[in-house]
Amino acid sequence: MPLNISLSSLFYLIPLYLLVINPLLRQILPSDPQHGSYRFDDDEDDVADGDTLLNLNPDVLSLDDGTPVTCPDDDYRVHILSHAPLVIYIENFLSGEEADALVDASIPNYIPSALFSSSVKNDTTPNIDTTRRLSDQALLPRTQTVRCIEARARSFQGWKPNLYIERMWAQRYNVSGHYTHHYDWVGTAKGHGGDRISTFMVYLKAECKGGGTNFPLLRKPRDKKWCAFIECGDDEGQTEKREGVTFKPIKGNAVFWENLRPDGSGWPETWHAAFPVEEGEKVGLNIWSWYQPPKWRRR
Repeated sequence: MPLNISLSSLFYLIPLYLLVINPLLRQILPSDPQHGSYRFDDDEDDVADGDTLLNLNPDVLSLDDGTPVTCPDDDYRVHILSHAPLVIYIENFLSGEEADALVDASIPNYIPSALFSSSVKNDTTPNIDTTRRLSDQALLPRTQTVRCIEARARSFQGWKPNLYIERMWAQRYNVSGHYTHHYDWVGTAKGHGGDRISTFMVYLKAECKGGGTNFPLLRKPRDKKWCAFIECGDDEGQTEKREGVTFKPIKGNAVFWENLRPDGSGWPETWHAAFPVEEGEKVGLNIWSWYQPPKWRRR
């Protein structure tokens, strides 16, 4: 009889714990009161054997291959435009010599820029659609200069574990060249996948009119000092008032932004576009950081 009572009590206690006690504990002791329970800071030392093996593709990611690199000291200045999402403008992220070296390295490798579907899982089929994206792209060889920029991009982000710099692509925009509004993240971070956690948009060549990088959902800062870097509506030759923030192409400078919230969801405010080049030529450099933890766990 006592055994039956115990089993009966256990039968009622299980749903009580699942439906009442556990949710109450989550409210009292939340793992992250602002962003949910997924972690983006898993320490590799805490990962069990068997979870450490990743299928990291060296054709896509710039993996450490033991090549020694001697790099110059960093000499850039930063200006924070937004905290949520984090958007930082970087003056002199590249020196003039570095920018010129990457432009020269890109010239033999250009092919038409393609689009990839994010709606179909594991779809890597390129699609050329010049109404949405009109430019040429070039995969850069991992020269000493490129490796130093890879290292600079990692150090800028605090050497986060499980963060990998993707192979770098130069993007060349001639007259009418553009890329319509899009996200760099695809929404695969939650669960067991990875995603582009951040982006650097670097200007290698800016001998052009137009061609700004537009974020229509970001709030334009009030301080006129920002007009050195963004369109303020009274720039010479600008005939229309544009929504959000539009960064001017300036050689060597960069825009950095985080694509993902701490819970793995994407920031809607990172919706961005490359406005058409009206005259001349613009060459940009995409530096994407891929976040691929060896183990996903809930606190």
